[in-house]
Amino acid sequence: MKIEQTDFESQQFESYHELMIVPELIENEQSIYSSSSISFYKYAKNQVNLNYIRKPDIILEQRSIDWFGPTLLITTAALTQNPELVSITLNVISNYITDFFKGRQEPDIKISLLIQQSTTKFKKLDYEGNKDGLKEIEKLIKQLKD
Repeated sequence: MKIEQTDFESQQFESYHELMIVPELIENEQSIYSSSSISFYKYAKNQVNLNYIRKPDIILEQRSIDWFGPTLLITTAALTQNPELVSITLNVISNYITDFFKGRQEPDIKISLLIQQSTTKFKKLDYEGNKDGLKEIEKLIKQLKD
């Protein structure tokens, strides 16, 4: 299991107030998302309030035994409205992996979370490991918010 933290500043996310899926790239005005973004969105949208920052135009095909999850933006407003959002979201990811890979060996997960700390300051968490390690992300995010 590996969790890398990076601080960054951005003004492009300040108008969002819910859990968002962020494109991996924006090129020539087209939003490029990871291949799992569409199926994860369809799976998760009835369990957690989730939207795309921009409509997907292109899907980035990633062939691997690993699962490349979408990049998720967790805003301060979303956490204020629902303090259990992180726990619920990580449980949805874990359940998705269990359901999607039923009957097969569960893959390593590669996912990025952008955690808003102030209007323009964010912490990026890049996680790589099995689904059981998602509990560590939850602990880390709670430490960041306290």
